[in-house]
Amino acid sequence: MYKVAIIGAGVGGSYLSYRLAKYGLDTIIFDFRAPHEKLCGGGISYKALAQFPVLQELPCPRKVVWKAAFISPKNRTLILELARPLTIFKRRDLDSSLLTRAQELGVHFRREKVRSFTLMGDHWKIVTDRGEYRAEKLVGADGALSRTRRKLQQTYQRGELFFALQCFLPVQEDVVTYKFFPELQGYLWAFPRIGTLAIGIVTKDPTRENYRDMRKKLLSFIERYYPGKTKGISLRGAYIPFFSAGDLSAGRICSDSWALIGDAARFVDPISGEGMYYALSSAEILASCIRENELPLYQGLCREGFGSNLIKASQSFHYVYQPEFLEAMTAMAARSAPVRRIVCEMIEGDLNYLTWKGRFRSKLVRIAADFILKSDMLTKREVMGDLLKLRLPRLRPYPKVKIS
Repeated sequence: MYKVAIIGAGVGGSYLSYRLAKYGLDTIIFDFRAPHEKLCGGGISYKALAQFPVLQELPCPRKVVWKAAFISPKNRTLILELARPLTIFKRRDLDSSLLTRAQELGVHFRREKVRSFTLMGDHWKIVTDRGEYRAEKLVGADGALSRTRRKLQQTYQRGELFFALQCFLPVQEDVVTYKFFPELQGYLWAFPRIGTLAIGIVTKDPTRENYRDMRKKLLSFIERYYPGKTKGISLRGAYIPFFSAGDLSAGRICSDSWALIGDAARFVDPISGEGMYYALSSAEILASCIRENELPLYQGLCREGFGSNLIKASQSFHYVYQPEFLEAMTAMAARSAPVRRIVCEMIEGDLNYLTWKGRFRSKLVRIAADFILKSDMLTKREVMGDLLKLRLPRLRPYPKVKIS
């Protein structure tokens, strides 16, 4: 019998198995598709590379990007020099390399589909399309539409998912691009990889009408910036969790015998869409809890470690995705270093949503002076008009989680 069984060998599941193997815990991981190319920009922040040094040791190719383009809903373009680079991997390479490193430490990998799992007293009985296995602990790391989560009755509600479309172009680039739209609660991204460019678009509350609009926007962007490259491209779609304020209070992501990590636990930044850092972070926390036989502490430790920042991001989502806010921030960032730093931190995956408004207010005099002195009259009128149209968010208090 295994100590831990993990369903899903993406970046979170593979890293968790690697950490458990480091602790000497007998682990098995299931994924009938692994390794495969997932719908994902593939960007890893400098913070993640520093916090999880095994990523730097992996032999898979990567592209390091120091520059970003931020395009507002009205096509105002801001070019940013990043203080900390983004490192971009192909997901197939990254996940495969992590899984291989885990196997080298003794992790058992099965390319099998989990059909069912049942708690049998002090262990789980796991049935796949090829056999049966037993494990003391069960972990769901099987993505946004996690079957593990659903079988544990931790379901999603309508409006709790993003939908994304992505394709790959045979184009060489050195700039990460983000494009926003007036009527879209989401954005379009273009992430350069070794040999290809990953271009995608994501929005909240997808419908058939939204899908057609997303597809049109994506193809129009490609045709505008990469003429002739729309012919023969293949679009892929996927769901991404929308983290909400109640996820770490009203919902459960663990018990004394099971837990969820990464997308399966809905750990995705609702503003930037960043998920890999939180998959790695939740796996790190869970591995320590399993090692110490303190699995029930996992949920509270996630809240303590990064949950409050995600909660604040979810509360700010509708405010940030107002087109007027995006226009004003783009215009001010072009003229003010403090605002530019905040935008860069969002792109770099290092923005603290708990403090950024306070930082903005503390530098307000300097920001206003920079903007007034460096802007023409038309830009001043446009930005003032946008600021006056902003709707302030209604932030609701969230219940505290007891850490026993």
